[in-house]
Amino acid sequence: MSADLILYGGQVLTAVPGAPPASAVAILQNRILAVGTDDAVQTLAGPATDLIPLRGRTVVPGFNDAHCHPIALGLSLREVDARTPPNHSIVDIVRRIAERAATQPAGTWIIARGYDQAHLTEQRHPTRDDLDQATREHPVLLLRACGHIGVANSQALELAGIGSGTADPPGGTIDRAADGTPTGVLREAALQLVRAKLPPPTVEELAAAIRQAGRTFLEYGVTSVQEAGIRRAEEFLAYQTLAARGELPVRTTLMILIDALLEPCRELGIRTGLGDAWLRIGPAKLFLDGSIGGRTARMSEPYLDRPETCGLWMDDPEVMKGKIVEAHRAGFQCCAHAIGDAAIELLLDAFEEALRLEPRPDHRHRIEHCSILRPGLIDRIARLGAIPIPGTTFLHDFQEVYLSGLGRERLRYAYALRTFLDRGIVAAASTDTPVCSPSAMLGIQTMVTRRNAAGQVLWPEECVTLDEAIRVYTANGAYASFEERAKGTLEPGKLADLTVLETDLRSVAPEELGTVRVDYTIVDGRVAYVRPGAA
Repeated sequence: MSADLILYGGQVLTAVPGAPPASAVAILQNRILAVGTDDAVQTLAGPATDLIPLRGRTVVPGFNDAHCHPIALGLSLREVDARTPPNHSIVDIVRRIAERAATQPAGTWIIARGYDQAHLTEQRHPTRDDLDQATREHPVLLLRACGHIGVANSQALELAGIGSGTADPPGGTIDRAADGTPTGVLREAALQLVRAKLPPPTVEELAAAIRQAGRTFLEYGVTSVQEAGIRRAEEFLAYQTLAARGELPVRTTLMILIDALLEPCRELGIRTGLGDAWLRIGPAKLFLDGSIGGRTARMSEPYLDRPETCGLWMDDPEVMKGKIVEAHRAGFQCCAHAIGDAAIELLLDAFEEALRLEPRPDHRHRIEHCSILRPGLIDRIARLGAIPIPGTTFLHDFQEVYLSGLGRERLRYAYALRTFLDRGIVAAASTDTPVCSPSAMLGIQTMVTRRNAAGQVLWPEECVTLDEAIRVYTANGAYASFEERAKGTLEPGKLADLTVLETDLRSVAPEELGTVRVDYTIVDGRVAYVRPGAA
């Protein structure tokens, strides 16, 4: 039996603990045929076999982003780039918005995304007054990088009916000046008042966004993603349409939002696992709290720089707990956005209650982000077999705003990969893109070094090795979606999803891992991406 494709002459990191060294991989159709030495694998070559000489490059299993937002990423690529950097000040962001507004008819919504006030020269959130300088003829919504805070200009506030007399909605706050006038900064549920006025994208626009996001993921060597929040039938339809056409660029697991879709799914008998190797139903998801940067993640103690608050609950805690229990009883793997330690504690309470009422030996319930932990919570995670899904790039991008709000000691177990691994807790890597870059290599660099963009190291005790970081980004992501028998490691019989990196990873300084480029991305046995010049 001859292979269709053989890669040889490189470093093959299989993500299998204790596996012997390998330098070549053979693929037949969409499966891995063999992994081993050059001499052993090349005996599988035939007249029609394609050969890719690696010349010392590194092959790893295709990266699996266990929590990201492909639709939002695709849509964001059409929005105004408000990231910091490339922007350094509110003035920079206002100029970009003004430039976009000048190209759009009056009344057209202008969406910008990506700022972090901790990296702006002004060290504050923009306001409606700032955005009004860009345009008074267009409604403008500027989203913070986390997506949990936004800033609206005066026209957008007016369209949303937000004024001095508007009460804070449950689970959200409207920032106000001393006289009660809204500043334009909207947190959590208050932001939804403006979002509700945006024209929803069509199925065709959603499909185009998924394709665009897929091209970006392939450039970063990502072959599987877990879409962290389907709330509309049109989103389901866009994914299903692409899958039916064979046009899904990467394998996708869909999380359904409990508040939006649990009841329809329960009525139809839909639950976690429905689908195939390209498109599957994953966990049922709920939002418990917000973000650290927005000071809305629910903490057990107040924020240092906002001592009047411990953050926000998205709903009454007992109501949210009950929703998790109901999703479990409906047969779903369950997960929740839980960043603050109080939110994580509530989620573990919900998992324990659900398992008491209806035991399930292999539930694999998940904690999305799982950011701020106390030792006792780690004990409970290990005992329950829950799966943390840490944002493995968050400490690179947001370390400063974490420190200013919580201080160093409360961050001892933030994204605690070393502790997770030592305790036998399976944690799966994620980017939460477009919150952070979709770069898996930047996430691996952060796990290995715990360094932020400025080179500052936070709790190096939680660093992991390169091999461990790769496993967190591959095998563990497959485990988190019940797919470890099909993918996540380079072993004969598994799906032929591989990423080829431009050099020998072991020769790269840990702090430079994020700069390593992807030369080839192979999905389902086919080369889906080649970096220009790599061949």
